[in-house]
Amino acid sequence: MKNRVALLLLTCVGLGSPATARAQAADQWLAQPVDDRTFKTYLEFFTYDAKLPLDVRVSKAEDDEGLRRERLSFQSTPGVRVTAVFWQAAGPATGKKPTVIFLHGGNPAGKDGVGVVNTAKLFARAGFSVLAIDLPHYGERTTELLTTFAEQEKHDRLYNQPSMYLGWVTQIAKDVSRSYDLLVEQRGADPARVALVGNSRGAIVASIAGAIDRRLSAVALLFAGHFDALENNHLGAACPANYIGRIAPRPLLMINGTQDSDMIKDRAVEPLFKVAKQPKQIIWTDGGHGFMTEDHRAAMLQWLRDKMK
Repeated sequence: MKNRVALLLLTCVGLGSPATARAQAADQWLAQPVDDRTFKTYLEFFTYDAKLPLDVRVSKAEDDEGLRRERLSFQSTPGVRVTAVFWQAAGPATGKKPTVIFLHGGNPAGKDGVGVVNTAKLFARAGFSVLAIDLPHYGERTTELLTTFAEQEKHDRLYNQPSMYLGWVTQIAKDVSRSYDLLVEQRGADPARVALVGNSRGAIVASIAGAIDRRLSAVALLFAGHFDALENNHLGAACPANYIGRIAPRPLLMINGTQDSDMIKDRAVEPLFKVAKQPKQIIWTDGGHGFMTEDHRAAMLQWLRDKMK
């Protein structure tokens, strides 16, 4: 088994071990994503035991400004628990609901960051149920790996550590699939109307998780890109260029800023959008990383409504 994993890792690297060679390989994946045969070797990283008990534990449930907020955790893979907040309109549930799984960016508070909470409330008030989960090393899943959450620390210790980053990405993809299981089995989600939305680093991972789990009905990436400004190193099995085209035929939305100095338009965003397949749409905001106006938010909600009818 160890030899098999090692072989897969070598396949993922593509052009050898130096950082410059890996960066060149990643750029080549933008020009030519891996073929189906190679992609199938990646799928082994994402398998999980669907029969493992979810073991849902609710720590708190309360009404908040007309919304019902439920703080919970569930078992994703053996020994790994995901902390989350489930949002929905207050009052008795009626029928199967369209639902959003939301992945936050690199903020230390994770799902409890102000921007994440505001976005979850936006979706919930628009009629969606929302499950916002903590990514590993963030929020209630914090570890000793990240202490300052400075951009350089996150890149030095995680994002630019190829094998560690691959493990991180694959765990999140499993967490997303288990989130789908939880929502459909225990939270009244319509199995045909569960979308995945990610922001920033969460959007990069969502481009991968959205390709892996074909049950997801739509994928929206807010301020994603192939590389961010400090990223220089990832394996093919963790490269969004090898996944984003495989989201189709399910619809894909990207929202990005023309002045974003982190996910740079011509270097990181446009090349990634190019390898995505139809149906796809990109909305440009005239601002930096994370900048959205009320019109942009309204367009995002309308896109979700249209794609999840």
